[in-house]
Amino acid sequence: MAKSKKAKADEDFLLSIKDNYRTSVDQWDHIYTAAEDDIRFVYDVDGGQWPSAERDRRTAAGRPVITSNKILKFVRQLRGDMMMNRPRIKVIPVDDKSDPQMAELYNGLIRQIEYLSSAEIVYDTAYMAAVSCSIGFFRLVTQYESDESFDQIIRLKRIVNPLSVHFDPMALEFTLEDARYCFIEEMVEKKMFEKLYPSADATAFAGDASLIGEWDTGENIRVAEYFYKEPEKKTIVQLETGDRIGLGGKVTKEYIQSKGGRIVKERTVDTHKVMWCKTNGYELLEEPKEWVGSNIPIIPVFGDEIVVGGKRYYLSHTRGAKGPQTMYNYWATAATENVALTPKNPYVVDHRQIKGFENEWKEANLEKRKFIRYNAIAGLDKPHKEPQSQVPAAIISMMQSTAYDIEDHLGRYESSKGEAGNERSGKAIIARIAQSDKGTYTFVNNLERAIVYAGRQMIEMIPKIYDTPRALSIMGEDGQQKTVKVNQPVPMAGGEGVGIANDLSVGTYDLIATAGASYSSKRQEMTAMMIESLQYAPQLANVIAPLIFKYSDYPGAEEVYAEVKKQMEAAQQQAQQGQPQPQGQPK
Repeated sequence: MAKSKKAKADEDFLLSIKDNYRTSVDQWDHIYTAAEDDIRFVYDVDGGQWPSAERDRRTAAGRPVITSNKILKFVRQLRGDMMMNRPRIKVIPVDDKSDPQMAELYNGLIRQIEYLSSAEIVYDTAYMAAVSCSIGFFRLVTQYESDESFDQIIRLKRIVNPLSVHFDPMALEFTLEDARYCFIEEMVEKKMFEKLYPSADATAFAGDASLIGEWDTGENIRVAEYFYKEPEKKTIVQLETGDRIGLGGKVTKEYIQSKGGRIVKERTVDTHKVMWCKTNGYELLEEPKEWVGSNIPIIPVFGDEIVVGGKRYYLSHTRGAKGPQTMYNYWATAATENVALTPKNPYVVDHRQIKGFENEWKEANLEKRKFIRYNAIAGLDKPHKEPQSQVPAAIISMMQSTAYDIEDHLGRYESSKGEAGNERSGKAIIARIAQSDKGTYTFVNNLERAIVYAGRQMIEMIPKIYDTPRALSIMGEDGQQKTVKVNQPVPMAGGEGVGIANDLSVGTYDLIATAGASYSSKRQEMTAMMIESLQYAPQLANVIAPLIFKYSDYPGAEEVYAEVKKQMEAAQQQAQQGQPQPQGQPK
């Protein structure tokens, strides 16, 4: 029986998916292999800081295998540094139709999206993956506001396993925004798969050895989301007002002209639309759908990028320190083994000296005794202990040397992480920490680039997702929420027609990124500086004192501020009227 056109098209489409998957897996293999090894090493998963053959040999022989993980604390410190100085994005208007107030509305809406998405966790997960193994990802999704709503919203989601993402290896941009396709894989329990897709066959790729693993693993089936760009041509026109409009659907030349628009320019451009589908590798589980944005909504966060021999590599923060860390484990094990195999310092005694007291001497190391008896024999010294054997100085020296090597490779030093140094002034300590941070700022900067890229995608998506008249909750920089109505029809001035208030589709906006202390941290820093300034300028107390309470976060601060402000205003009024101030009244 001849296949239908749709069946043939689906078969060809699945073949193209398989080809793209093979290409992606093959071309990213060296990056992912190194990344997985990094993860196992940094977190010492299954003894990952020891070569497996050496670990097995020692274990079989009953010899110690000691791991003293000196890398992990630096990784966590990098995470703490980022959490205290999180990258942030700010929307700015970029054309004459943009409105600074609308830019602030975009800012508030993006902050609200981040808040409801637990974006701190989303960004942290991707950042820690980049630091630990050189690659991390997060994504943008759309979903309905509730089960009873037809309004959609934008959310950020984390991707816990970075090795489940496979991008087009031909993409050149650091953000991979020029990628033609991307896979996100997940393992679905077979029973759940049959429940979700009752009409699908749980079948693997037959004899496809070039793929990593199997799509059907027995109990679990690998399912992949597949994003791809589909080329298309688009006609755009420019009106005499300067507005540019893309033709398509109901928007035709005739429609524009019927609305009073006069077209002055027209051209056809080669563009694309982003499509999405889901497959188990054998058939389409969910049919292709068009994604709302023009970019694949998977955001990469990378480590250092280098190209050697035309081949791209990404380096984690920890990769260069793996050698010294392995050496340190060897020497720590050698020191432990050396001491463990050395006999405990025994007593040197003539057997005649302990005759009759053998039990006391056998239990000398087990019980706390005030005295141990022995037989004094003429010509013999009293029993005495041999000195305890020491760890060879060479082993101690090598442990110290490899510990310094780890710090050198990481660009982080103990004194910059809180241990006492030679610095005494606060400025010197801060300068020392900042000097160490310079060597690792690459990772924070790469996260900043990723967040900006995600922000630009959100700016593009917002007018398309929040396209109906509705009330939106937005968040200010201080964390305070308010409700704003968008896309609201309002009468035009003079009663001529209807306009749109807070129209999210008007104007072009872009982003700038900053990194620094959060709003609450800035408040604390400002309060501390004001208190310190009173030591040098007490005459400003009447100005500064109320502000200290105004910007403090502890319970009751607002009430104290209101009372102090009231007393200060009363004092000023009395001073203006020439009345004496009450005793104890602040001046």
